[in-house]
Amino acid sequence: MKILIINLVILLCLNQKVMCDPFFETLSEHFNNIAISMTKTFSNIKYHMSQMFSPPESPVPPPPVQPTTRQYGEFNYKRTYNDFVEKTAAENETDIPEYINLKSEPTALMSTPQLATLHGRRMESHVINTKDGYLLTLHRISPKLDNTLNNRTIILHHGLLGSSADWVMLGPTKSLPYILSDIGYDVWLPNARGNYYSRGHIKMAVDSEEFWRFSFQEMGEYDLAAVIDYIRSVKNSNDLIDYVGHSMGATALLVLLSTTPRYNQYLRIGVLLAPLAFMSNVDGPFKALTAMALNPPDQLLKLIGRKEFVPSRKMPKWLALKYCKGPLLFCCNPLYFISGGIPQDITTWKVSFLARLLYHVPAGGSTDTMLHYAQIVKSGKFHRFNNANDQFSLNAVTVPMALFSSSDDWLATIPDLLRLYFSIANPIDHYIIRGKNMSHTEFVWGANAEELVYKKVLDFLDQGIKIFSGSKSNEISDLSFLSLR
Repeated sequence: MKILIINLVILLCLNQKVMCDPFFETLSEHFNNIAISMTKTFSNIKYHMSQMFSPPESPVPPPPVQPTTRQYGEFNYKRTYNDFVEKTAAENETDIPEYINLKSEPTALMSTPQLATLHGRRMESHVINTKDGYLLTLHRISPKLDNTLNNRTIILHHGLLGSSADWVMLGPTKSLPYILSDIGYDVWLPNARGNYYSRGHIKMAVDSEEFWRFSFQEMGEYDLAAVIDYIRSVKNSNDLIDYVGHSMGATALLVLLSTTPRYNQYLRIGVLLAPLAFMSNVDGPFKALTAMALNPPDQLLKLIGRKEFVPSRKMPKWLALKYCKGPLLFCCNPLYFISGGIPQDITTWKVSFLARLLYHVPAGGSTDTMLHYAQIVKSGKFHRFNNANDQFSLNAVTVPMALFSSSDDWLATIPDLLRLYFSIANPIDHYIIRGKNMSHTEFVWGANAEELVYKKVLDFLDQGIKIFSGSKSNEISDLSFLSLR
């Protein structure tokens, strides 16, 4: 009967002037889901048959999931981004009435590719898999101008509890990916495991506890390694890659380069915005986690989540009121609650930007990630999860690095960044922003980010281009034009 109805509708569409695009999109998606399901079924059968006829000591692994490239129109973000946000929207609206007006803003529930399309940009979505089986979404903005920088490649990695959307929040003219694309960069925006664009695994269910047993350690060792390998493969090039990482995005790079030094050979320069490595001088509510970081009690895990960190995307109101001063919209936001920089007056903010910000942030992450940072705060060392004696070897990080910090940042403090500066092998500069109300999140989507941060980032990239022109080496020979501020 279903086949007969489908045939009748197709005949009607072919012979009458009827708009059937939605029908064909649904039909296409339906058959695509069937094909994916059948493929997975046969792969599982093949795997289990191999298990039955192979010796126990050498089981045959399941077939690897090949990376795929999809254009924006082919990727079903309705099931990933919108559902992720909408499932808690009603609850937020009940407790915080301001959410009702924000949700009605057209861009509030748009995904990163949808925002890019709105901004007049062409964005690709690539799905890649890591060595430990996580499926990650990697967004790409091709250069707007041809051969301006010989199609130089750059990775922009989001920060703590963030996503690729963080980089395009400022709109079509002030967002760093667009600025870089306009001058010829091939821009790649990774999404770390656990955020709403990277919630998949070839074996584990997303709602299982084992799926969420990761921290920034795995993001560096597996996620970022997979991203760099994939980009080099797609471009079929050995050209060095530039890297800009904010917050946790900087942490992931330091982990990768210290644990797998060969990746130092693939990068030309690293620009770290408010990097989180040494964190002895952290201020604010995050300090309260440090005493319980190694053996968190059940009461704490019940409050912040055993798997995903604050899965409701909203801090309890009583906790927000106790530790935070400012609009409840921000105090109840887990990222703003932890990182500080709560705006006291939002009347000058555009409603559309406020809606994008509060519906995109936080984008999700694991509780283990937060506990790992808390352990670092407590130990005063940059070390592996649950092991303060196993420190990351920062002297193995040889990529030239420029560090950014702010006097108003609770998490990435100036003294801690000075310690990082003298711990890596090839520091370029430590650029400090003083007295500008530049909090931890303002480095990416702050109103003054373009003027205070991005222009200086471009200076570092430009100077790096001149230094490394005609050379494959990533060693800096003359740093006289830069100074420690």
